[in-house]
Amino acid sequence: MIKCKACNYDNPIGRVHCMQCGAKIDLSMVVTEDQATGAKGEVVVKVQKAGAAASIGRTIRKIISLAILAMLAVVGLLVWQQMPAEDVPMSAAFALAAKGRVDTLAQAQERGTPLTITFNNQEINSYLNDPASPQHVKFTPDNPAAVFLPRWSKYQIELGSGRFTALAVAEVRIKSFSKQFIFRSSGSFVDSADGRRVKWSTAFIGRLPLHALPGGDVAAQIFGSLCFKFEGFDAEWKLLKEARAVALTPGNAVVCVGAAR
Repeated sequence: MIKCKACNYDNPIGRVHCMQCGAKIDLSMVVTEDQATGAKGEVVVKVQKAGAAASIGRTIRKIISLAILAMLAVVGLLVWQQMPAEDVPMSAAFALAAKGRVDTLAQAQERGTPLTITFNNQEINSYLNDPASPQHVKFTPDNPAAVFLPRWSKYQIELGSGRFTALAVAEVRIKSFSKQFIFRSSGSFVDSADGRRVKWSTAFIGRLPLHALPGGDVAAQIFGSLCFKFEGFDAEWKLLKEARAVALTPGNAVVCVGAAR
């Protein structure tokens, strides 16, 4: 006999539909007794627990949730950590020297006069952060009464061989607790149809390498372009884009303007 799952009526073997309620009999649930218990000659019905599938589903969801939490914990730890940053000395004298050289280059570029000037790391960073400069980073003044205060606390360029690294330090303060988060991108100057531009190749928040994630090249370009727009330095950026040549060496940037001799 085969018991109907819908009405529990015992149907003779061979029935496809229940003789009492007409429900279709699940023949896949039928096994021989010797398969189920080792005995022979009778037919038994396998009983599935209704909660088995739901239990498996809950287990899978728990595993996925734990994996997501573990991934978020790793990301948070990497963002929390700070990469070492070069301590670049800055001063008003360095900023003034850089401004004078920028103005001289701009005049030579306008006249078409060949001129080559070298800027060192200290001059560039002093000019970027000096209150008298256009100031890319708009530093938010401290507010002792604020419970939550995010602000930029530092911005600098580190020059290397054929490339440079832009670094910005964001400071977050909650009451008496403060924490610094470092944003860093490295790139190089490349020629394009509309002039010289920056091709960003790396992007870090703390020690989290965004460029190592899927689609990292695109992520690095978007991150660098958003975090380091050089806003307020339109004239300086135009000078770099239109310069005859820009060479980067560790600690120095050589800018050539005007027609070649």
